[in-house]
Amino acid sequence: MKTPPTFDYNEEFEQQLLTEEEFDKVKAKSFINLMSEMFIKYETEIENTIISN
Repeated sequence: MKTPPTFDYNEEFEQQLLTEEEFDKVKAKSFINLMSEMFIKYETEIENTIISN
């Protein structure tokens, strides 16, 4: 069951006040966090794929 996304107004206002360079850093940090979470979640599958090839 999917939960509806929550909307954080404080985060939205902070993003609107960021400069372009700062916003790029925030997006990069979000991407790194997402990739880290995905790696942890799928670590076993990744390891099995690497070993089998």
